[in-house]
Amino acid sequence: MPLSKQPNFFRNLIWIFISSGGFVGFLPVCPGTFGALTGLVYFWFLKETSLLYQLVLTLSLSGLGVVASHLASKIVREKDPEFVVIDEIAGMWFALIGKNTWVEFVLAFVVFRFLDIKKPLFIGRLERFSGGWGIMLDDLWAGILTNGIVSLVFYVAKFYGLI
Repeated sequence: MPLSKQPNFFRNLIWIFISSGGFVGFLPVCPGTFGALTGLVYFWFLKETSLLYQLVLTLSLSGLGVVASHLASKIVREKDPEFVVIDEIAGMWFALIGKNTWVEFVLAFVVFRFLDIKKPLFIGRLERFSGGWGIMLDDLWAGILTNGIVSLVFYVAKFYGLI
């Protein structure tokens, strides 16, 4: 049966669209990197908003990501489909909360991708959770750690008069 004739095709397509970051996850190379970059671009428009607003939006996106990634994985019958990049987008948003400059954004992007790819500090263990939580938690934690690392780097740089 063609995909478009399957029951719930359009509902499934919406979940695939959301979980893939607007189909960014279907790019043929580096979908995770492009997903994180998409998150960075979206967040650039939020950088002047309050911290509370940034946090509420990031938590909301994360909740949507848990549901969307869980349903997308069920639709395609894969544990963690490569096209799902809403986890990178939400993780990147956590990394960028409170950040305002392009230098902070670039550093956050580099640190986040390193943590997301290498998965140190028990980040990789979070993938053991099932469903959407397993897809999302490692990236959310990588984003939170990234935010702390970038904040520390800028605090030390200011302390020593480097910026």
